[in-house]
Amino acid sequence: MSTKVALLRVIHNKQRQHRPAGWTASPPLLWALCSQGNLVPYKMNEPQFEAVTALSSADRSSHFVGKVADLEQLWAVKNNEGWLVPVTSEELEYFPVWPHPEYAQRIADDHFPGHKAVEISLNEFLSHWWPNCEKDKVKIAVFPNKDWVFWVMEPQDLAQCLIEEAEQYE
Repeated sequence: MSTKVALLRVIHNKQRQHRPAGWTASPPLLWALCSQGNLVPYKMNEPQFEAVTALSSADRSSHFVGKVADLEQLWAVKNNEGWLVPVTSEELEYFPVWPHPEYAQRIADDHFPGHKAVEISLNEFLSHWWPNCEKDKVKIAVFPNKDWVFWVMEPQDLAQCLIEEAEQYE
């Protein structure tokens, strides 16, 4: 296990014990239909949105891994031209992902207007996105916040974290 993966696991386990202010439990059968026709796993409230987006990049990454492994879905954004894959000034391409469509939509609206949150199942991420990002040398930007600060991961490392975490829910 890489150091980054081990760090995420420690942070994630710590976060489960100390949840941020405004956190609401998400009953597994609570599903609401969002405007894009995707199933939303739980209703987001403003205190939860603010508390979770205020976490450090590492803690948001840990939150992301736990939510995605539990609910088996993640969210990215796209427009009519395709998926959002920004490029840094250092020529690093990255694919931003979030654990809930409201995080994705509200944060993308501030930075990349015209993009819409789209669900990606965990199975689709592991079978399609991970290998293609790996092949194309695209990093994963895990859970960018309102300031567009995020945890950068290699696709393989994120996939490993998600697989290991999902095994705990079986």
